[in-house]
Amino acid sequence: MESKKPVFNHILLADDDQDHGFLFKSILKEVDASKRISIVYDGEALFEFLSRQTPDLIFLDLNMPCKNGFDCLEEIKSNAQWQQVPVIVYTSSSQLSDIQQSYIHKADFYMVKPFSVKHLQHALESIFSMDWNAGSPLNSHYYINNRFVPFTV
Repeated sequence: MESKKPVFNHILLADDDQDHGFLFKSILKEVDASKRISIVYDGEALFEFLSRQTPDLIFLDLNMPCKNGFDCLEEIKSNAQWQQVPVIVYTSSSQLSDIQQSYIHKADFYMVKPFSVKHLQHALESIFSMDWNAGSPLNSHYYINNRFVPFTV
């Protein structure tokens, strides 16, 4: 039986850097113009958004005002309404302790923000082509420097 990859039609980016949000949106549209993106700039705005609608996939920065990414991740994954929504921690931190804490808090994947437009495009293409079915090795890897790296909690 062939596994079916999910369709992520509505992407939510939670990131306090507005310039990065604009870049992310532009690259996402190049990767797949049919995807809809919403952007929130802090943890409180994230939950205001989630109270109104549920996206198909969340990219979550760790360093945000009002409520940091770890607190947001824990709240999302402990809420029955949102816990099935895949969450990719999307941050500039490559600290192993942050990666470990993200997976302990049930992140579905950890991605260090790419430093180039080309790398961001490749990262998004890779993420949308991954097998997201249960049992896949997503949380045994993280993404950094345009490649997947093994990681164990």
